[in-house]
Amino acid sequence: MQIKKEREKYFKEIYEANADKIFRYVSSRVSGREEVLDLVQEIFYKFWQAVSQGKVISFPKTFLFKIAHNKVIDWYRKNKPESLDRMMEGDEGESQSFQVEDTKAEMEMRISNEANWVLGIIHKLPPQYSEAVKMRFVDDLSPQEMAEILNISPNAVSLRLNHALEKLREILKIKNE
Repeated sequence: MQIKKEREKYFKEIYEANADKIFRYVSSRVSGREEVLDLVQEIFYKFWQAVSQGKVISFPKTFLFKIAHNKVIDWYRKNKPESLDRMMEGDEGESQSFQVEDTKAEMEMRISNEANWVLGIIHKLPPQYSEAVKMRFVDDLSPQEMAEILNISPNAVSLRLNHALEKLREILKIKNE
């Protein structure tokens, strides 16, 4: 009974420390709030299964991001045609207009628009580069953590990041001085 309580406490600590990060990671890669919530639930369920079985997890944050990475890939494999159909439906001239009177809401909308602009530029990169940039600068993962999640060397991660930043400079027409 004591071991079960210790595992529950450990899981709760890891969940509280990482739930927002995992949510952001998934939501920056998957559209639809319900899908994101379902995936996050699956990720933590898989983590709970490992913890409840007594597996020793040396780096829980990295372990969670590895699960998340794989779940997102699985989601795309399963839903890609459906996602493309949804994107096409959204482009059929549906216009939304609304007024915002709340200053905080205006600020959040502006930040959201800027974030979408930045993500749009990042999406212009080749997939391996955009993933590296998002993992490093959006998800705040270290190169070592990224290497473990992607099953590549830390040196390969650094090379991807350097190439990605070079491409971003080209896209944004920023001279490297």
